[in-house]
Amino acid sequence: MTILSLLFVLVVMPAVAGYYLYLDMLAEDRNPLSLGFWRHSIRSLFHSGLEPGDFLIYRKAKTSAAPGPRARNVHPAETGEGFLYEVEKFWRVADVLDDGRLVAATRTGKRVFLMPQDESVRKARLIERVVYHRRFPTV
Repeated sequence: MTILSLLFVLVVMPAVAGYYLYLDMLAEDRNPLSLGFWRHSIRSLFHSGLEPGDFLIYRKAKTSAAPGPRARNVHPAETGEGFLYEVEKFWRVADVLDDGRLVAATRTGKRVFLMPQDESVRKARLIERVVYHRRFPTV
């Protein structure tokens, strides 16, 4: 049973993923040798589209003399007078515009426009939705 599981995970699943990527390539008449095509195709294969009401986590880069307790990836600034760090923002998708941009609602009621291809934006995992449920705004 273990051998069948390994065969499925290491052979069958990558073959199916590659087949679907190949079909996308044929349908769009795109160059299969470009790295951007594969990056976009793999991301769209494993990441579903965002819809209104979905939970988002946005990593915002900040600079300060004293990072707060939620700061991550803290590094000293080049001048040595402060710190560079990231803070996770917990937002919800309020709307998806016709051009593909996302309108995210913050906890303070602000509206932020985001591109779904932005690497700082990701959909919150189930465990994050449970643990941080008070940080997400209600839409």
